Amino acid sequence: MFKSMFNQRPQADDETLAIDGLPLPCHLVRSRRKSLAVHVRHDRIEVRAPLTIARRDILQFLSRHQAWVCRKHKEKVQRAAEHLSLVDGSEILYKARILTIRLHVAPRSSVEVTPTHLHISGPDLSPEKVAAIFKGWLQAQAKAWLPARTHALAQHLGVGHKLKEVVFRKTRSKWGHCTAQGRIQYNWLIMLAPDGVIDYMICHEVCHLLHMNHSPAYWQSVSRVCPDYKRYVGWLKRQEHRLWF
Repeated sequence: MFKSMFNQRPQADDETLAIDGLPLPCHLVRSRRKSLAVHVRHDRIEVRAPLTIARRDILQFLSRHQAWVCRKHKEKVQRAAEHLSLVDGSEILYKARILTIRLHVAPRSSVEVTPTHLHISGPDLSPEKVAAIFKGWLQAQAKAWLPARTHALAQHLGVGHKLKEVVFRKTRSKWGHCTAQGRIQYNWLIMLAPDGVIDYMICHEVCHLLHMNHSPAYWQSVSRVCPDYKRYVGWLKRQEHRLWF
């Protein structure tokens, strides 16, 4: 099949820009864009530039944004270090508590939470198996908790007839989603969050059955059900990176 060159993704330039004061060399990516932008990850800094812009203008742009880039890189490095790792002795943020993970060889697979530890047991403790055991445990909690509370709130708000289905999926960026057809989807990783955050997420999605947008009327509906919703939104913004594995 013929593919137009205009539909192909731009390739990164081979050039890297080593800038004094920046923590990493900057990878230059030129494309048919109109403006300069810099994207920062814990292991890569990427400058996206128009095809014809002069190198000196790129360097000046980076110089002007040097403080922001350094601050953002520091944040990304810290967040990367805090990502959940299911290995013996690592820390996990569970219900706003920092627990230590312990792995135990045992005939049967299980997960147990104590005041200080989260114990994962099973006959095979390979990384893949540990992740599967923990995933199954979280999914079981999600299925036991989220559908019933979602249906109860929908009935309370008078939109029970609009709610058709509650499903689960581990997505890359969303904690929940509501379709115009009445299908609400949750990311089962939310079960690691405090109960108040979970209930806010339920409220957030069910209120979309009233308003399929994020208009002032929608947020008023959320506020009536969950007056402290801004606190829970803030918690997710600060901590959500620690819930992913």
